[in-house]
Amino acid sequence: VADEVRNLAKRTQQSTAEIESLIAALREGSRRAVTDMEQSASLVNLTVGDANQTEGALVAIAEAVGLISEMNQQIAAAAEQQTAVAEEINRSVTSIRDIADQSAMAMDETASSSIQLAELGRELHAMAGQFRLA
Repeated sequence: VADEVRNLAKRTQQSTAEIESLIAALREGSRRAVTDMEQSASLVNLTVGDANQTEGALVAIAEAVGLISEMNQQIAAAAEQQTAVAEEINRSVTSIRDIADQSAMAMDETASSSIQLAELGRELHAMAGQFRLA
């Protein structure tokens, strides 16, 4: 009976050691799990911060794109106005050229008429000179 009691005590001691070992392993596993969760929480916080910064940057980009779009519309309107002004200037230059051509033709006609008048004046002078002699 004493051997059985000793064997039972020995097995109880071994079982207790195994249970203590299992409890220690569970505690270590729990500690690691807590550490991993804390690290994960820190990473989540960093990720949330990065996401907030990214959101801010995207908002700024959207605002900049809106401003650029408005500027493009203003530039397009100014370009249309410049095109209209350029067309008006072109029409004016064409009109001035036409008037200049007409003026040149009128000056040619005036010059031709002046030459004819000068010739007539010489002829008249010659005729008047004949009246004095006779």
